[in-house]
Amino acid sequence: MLGEVWKNPEGLLFIFDGLDEFKDGIDFADSRRDTEPKHQCPDPEWWCEVSDIVYSLIQHKLLPGCSVLVTTRPTALHLLKKAAISVWAEILGFVGEERKEYFTRYFEDQTVAAAVFKHVKENEILYTMSYNPSYCWILGLTLGPFFTQTHRGPQQVPKTITQLYCYFIYNILKNHGREIESLREVLLKLGQMAFTGVAEKKIVFTDEDLVKYNLQPSQFLSGFLMELLEREDSARSVVYTFPHLTIQEFVVALAQFMTPDPGNIKTLLIEAHGMIDGRLKYFSVVSLVCPPHQQLGSWRSLWVNSHIKQSAE
Repeated sequence: MLGEVWKNPEGLLFIFDGLDEFKDGIDFADSRRDTEPKHQCPDPEWWCEVSDIVYSLIQHKLLPGCSVLVTTRPTALHLLKKAAISVWAEILGFVGEERKEYFTRYFEDQTVAAAVFKHVKENEILYTMSYNPSYCWILGLTLGPFFTQTHRGPQQVPKTITQLYCYFIYNILKNHGREIESLREVLLKLGQMAFTGVAEKKIVFTDEDLVKYNLQPSQFLSGFLMELLEREDSARSVVYTFPHLTIQEFVVALAQFMTPDPGNIKTLLIEAHGMIDGRLKYFSVVSLVCPPHQQLGSWRSLWVNSHIKQSAE
């Protein structure tokens, strides 16, 4: 059927979801793709690199007339500046009652759903976060237990992003921390890998990355990293990614807090503040709220010092 499909490219729609996760970068300003034979992909039956196929489709050199939909986080928008894009759109996320509907669908117990949504709505920071479905998942996963376990008081429910992510990490430590002998060392290595990823705009990691930072796949590590099946040619491999970029940045901040000698944190914060694409934004917030080598007396999430650090030790 493919021969017939190619005859009517106007009826084709290609969807490339997550350009920022694509490990082979595409430079639309690189004229070599138009001049060097090895980069040209004029026919759908030719054997070409995936990056050359994507480039040729977007630039209307392959199957001209077809439609191409590309999604990306803002961190990779610069890759498309020189591309032949006719329509741009920003995905705004949940609006109005859609946020409430998410929690209604997330929790089977509607009493819990109503209590979680009420807490989120009454908190400007958390409610602002909930426009994003991924944030809603984090909110539901972290806040749910506070409204199902009666022994916890209402004053303990997270009200800030830092508190929220601290409990998110704490649950991983509580459930899987005993599986790892040197917990602190593993967290520091994970933080190093996460930081390199943020600095290099990398959110998908491979087994080679784990080996590089001397990390072993484990039930504990799976609490931080999701495993995704990736297919390349006829081979299949597993890649790893944090559930959300903000969690990756929080792990960076947590590792910085736990590092005995964090180096020049001021220089790092200035560098993070200067990144116009928003990278390290959450790292900056957490690091400013909880600077290394200072007491946590002013920080409402005091349990971090007693729970996370004790578990890591």
